Amino acid sequence: MTIERAIIAIITALVAAVVCGATIPRVIRVAERFDLLAYPTEARWVHRRPVPRIGGLAIFLGFLSGLAATFALPVDRFPQEIERILLLVLGATIILGAHLYDDLLGLSPLAKLLWQGTGALIVVLPRLRGVEHGLVIEQFNSPFGGVVVLPLALAVPFTLFWVVGMLNTVNFLDGLDGLAGSVTLIAALVMFVHTFFRPAGNPQFTISLLAAALAGSVVGFLLYNWHPARIMMGDSGAMLLGYVLAVLSIIGGAKIATALLVLWVPILDVAWLIVYRLWNGRSPLEADRGHLHHRLLDLGWSQRRIALAFVTISGAFGVLALVMPAPVYKFITLVIGGLVGLVVLSWLARLEPVPYRAEQQQET
Repeated sequence: MTIERAIIAIITALVAAVVCGATIPRVIRVAERFDLLAYPTEARWVHRRPVPRIGGLAIFLGFLSGLAATFALPVDRFPQEIERILLLVLGATIILGAHLYDDLLGLSPLAKLLWQGTGALIVVLPRLRGVEHGLVIEQFNSPFGGVVVLPLALAVPFTLFWVVGMLNTVNFLDGLDGLAGSVTLIAALVMFVHTFFRPAGNPQFTISLLAAALAGSVVGFLLYNWHPARIMMGDSGAMLLGYVLAVLSIIGGAKIATALLVLWVPILDVAWLIVYRLWNGRSPLEADRGHLHHRLLDLGWSQRRIALAFVTISGAFGVLALVMPAPVYKFITLVIGGLVGLVVLSWLARLEPVPYRAEQQQET
């Protein structure tokens, strides 16, 4: 049975990867024909030439194809799970569509936030019909033992915050070639292992296929997005990845600690930037080169080196999340990692930013 399930998971990932990879050249041609390109007009952008920025479409099609394949394969699902998958797809479609419009024509920060909230409400509101519906974080393991149970009045806003926060974390991470996609791939792989093999004696095979579809679609995209990138995922792609990760972490029971560990560096970077901008009297939504990856770029690191560093750290935290025997160890790791991260971010923030020039770097 395990071998059969492994084959199904591999097929799911392959279908997603092939569809995404095969779609991208067509998306590139359409973008070039209709001038749907991102031009390097701002100092925070690191590419030297116009690049298509609608790669989120290919990721979405790959992910949907992988999901569709699972319904054609011998996979048994409960009606409740099918409903939740449909909510995921509907919410992801809204997120993709709204931010694709933003990529092409532009949306105000408030409008984007409202659309993100709408996507989150799609999976949360059905919970008001009963416990068998919707997706809400109503309980999670306490790091000090036992289970924390939230009343619905707190669980709903907490879940909304979780989904919207994850959306923006991945979007803020999307500043260099291959960066957001690579970290998302690590997160998806960790989620796959977590659900395919664990919890012991009660694996969540059908949930693991969602992670397999996400991982496969990201692999297909990274073939064209690794530096030097031929296409960008755009806000539509980054928000889509953040949305799927957020829902994936709660669809089969809250896996908040695992998601936090894998994405701890970008989450810490986002939190630091928000506080730093507010402290200096600036809008937290203001775009600049203050992100960790931009700071490292200004220190002379190459885009590939930065992406590999993020992947290594996320992978290491992901392994720790899988092997740690108790929630308290994950909590301690988060605290220590947070303190170290704050020291590093504080030091980097004191450095004078150097205007980045892509042509000065020789990448191999």
